[in-house]
Amino acid sequence: GPRALTMFLTASKSNGREGRVICVRTTDGGLSWTLAGMVGPEPPADDFAIMPASVRLSPASILTLVRHRRWIEAWRSDDNGATWTHVVRAVPDTGRGNPPSLVRLRDGRLVVTFGYRAAPYGIRARISRDEGRTWSDDIVLRADAADWDLGYTRSVERPDGKIVTVYYYNDPSSAERFIGATTWTP
Repeated sequence: GPRALTMFLTASKSNGREGRVICVRTTDGGLSWTLAGMVGPEPPADDFAIMPASVRLSPASILTLVRHRRWIEAWRSDDNGATWTHVVRAVPDTGRGNPPSLVRLRDGRLVVTFGYRAAPYGIRARISRDEGRTWSDDIVLRADAADWDLGYTRSVERPDGKIVTVYYYNDPSSAERFIGATTWTP
């Protein structure tokens, strides 16, 4: 609505270090905020849970994917963000870690894209047909990067059903990073 917003942020852990995901909400256009819930338990000292990507599955249900050191976890709330249940490790390996981009397609499938920071370096995707309970194997969108410094994808569905995934990238032709895009059919 014009004055209500649910937002996902990364907050400090109790030890003051980066990470855990929180769900906050405003109903007065951002003048005040309330903590709706904490997404999952606080990670151990040697890990973090950061950079969430969320989709609303129904008026009360939300699926949130969360970056960890080398993987991406899926969490679900069926009470509009107050409590969260672990669903599955949506992406078991991202190499050196990379945040998810999550899109709900018009046909109901979910698509997560992410940078893959292990050889062969590149951009990958996975698809879920059951609201995030299970995910396909990796779909390799690109695997031609010169090193691990890439990713931070953002994806949208075009009117023709194709996905455009945008990211920062590198290749052997230059020492400079660039913004790249891949258009693909899920």
